[in-house]
Amino acid sequence: MKVIKKNQIIIVLFAICLLVVGYVNYTNNGQKIGDSVVGDIKNYTEGMGDAQLVSSNNTYNEEEVLENETQETVAKTEVIEEVKEDYFTSCKIERNNIFSQTIEIYENMLESSSITNEQKAIAQNEIQKTTQIQNSILIAENLLKIKGFEDVVIFVNNDNVSVIVKSDNLTQEQVAQIQNIVSREFAVGSENINITNK
Repeated sequence: MKVIKKNQIIIVLFAICLLVVGYVNYTNNGQKIGDSVVGDIKNYTEGMGDAQLVSSNNTYNEEEVLENETQETVAKTEVIEEVKEDYFTSCKIERNNIFSQTIEIYENMLESSSITNEQKAIAQNEIQKTTQIQNSILIAENLLKIKGFEDVVIFVNNDNVSVIVKSDNLTQEQVAQIQNIVSREFAVGSENINITNK
């Protein structure tokens, strides 16, 4: 498996940026970019400061204004909800990728002829441990959804379990439910469970 280094990625991105700038400059019909920007600024600022007659007969329909404000509020709320959902989805994908990579590393070790039987036993044990953590996470997240939590993502670091719940706020009863499920599935005490709402 070939590993791409950070420097190689930066050089490729820099080359792509240069190509895009060259293309934009070429397709600008021979007009310098600076000239078009100056022309746009002149057109925009032309007449600034001149006095203009403004009619005070304009009346606003309050219902239209309220409807527009309501639509804007709903749109902003939808964007916030989409960002929250994307957070949970991206966290789960990233976490699952890390698990897959870990298992792949240990499986490659098992296939290698250059490691001892003791090292193979350790690798096999780590694969089982990782698979068990994955299963516990899956069960705990599904149980929490059944309990009414819209979305949840769980991270495990040694004996510590972090739970992030999609909720504006959590009641004591909800925190107790989360602790109960996580404690049972991961066999850890409540002092090792960190619960956060997002």
